Amino acid sequence: MRPGFEGRAMKVVDYSKLRVLVVDDQLLVRTLLSRALRDLGVAEEGIYQAVDGATAKRALDAKTVDLVLCDLQMEPINGMDLLKEIRCGMTLNASTLPFVFLSGHAERDNIVLAAKLHADGFIIKPPKPAELERHLQEALSRPRPEPDPFAYCSIPTGTRHDKYLFSEMIEEAARAMDEDQTPVEAVALEEVKPGRVLGADLRTGSGHLLLQRGASITRTQLRVLQEHAERFGVSHLVLTWTEHP
Repeated sequence: MRPGFEGRAMKVVDYSKLRVLVVDDQLLVRTLLSRALRDLGVAEEGIYQAVDGATAKRALDAKTVDLVLCDLQMEPINGMDLLKEIRCGMTLNASTLPFVFLSGHAERDNIVLAAKLHADGFIIKPPKPAELERHLQEALSRPRPEPDPFAYCSIPTGTRHDKYLFSEMIEEAARAMDEDQTPVEAVALEEVKPGRVLGADLRTGSGHLLLQRGASITRTQLRVLQEHAERFGVSHLVLTWTEHP
């Protein structure tokens, strides 16, 4: 039993209603996991598969799931990058989505980074059915992290994808705004549409930086700002101006 679960009642999981995304670049691993999930009672239509992080990201932009089982080493987007994008609110799913790694690479550095991103554990491949069930139970029973997608954006995964998505792309957008002298407008939070680009740094009411100028605001991030207005103290966003119909 993992630390922190001693004496804690496990959630009763209705496997028949569970929706699980299995992400691994090896067909054999996906097949074994899908079979083990069905043996636990997960319906076949509740099991989704993706061959890499990029495919998984597209799946999570299209459907909601209850848990992700994900390989660590993949290209072009690895498991850690996928977890960071989820935690940063960059998919349709909740930023607190339960997430368990599948890996033969549970080195200390990976474990430390996974903990910072609030992963729910590692299953060593090849997965054993009993180990899979235990991790599912723990992941679905543990308290979820605070819904603050902005808190994870500054945690580096060390990959080229991460550096571009969370640094270079935003800096490029900000430079283009300066060169083009892009006008900006202040928009009430409840009127902001997902995908709009920040024309100024987004900060809490107390001045803490949430997102940098040049970043795009996502649906999940907007929902968190609206649902936790007292915590963030944001009523308006400064956005690049767009012509309205």
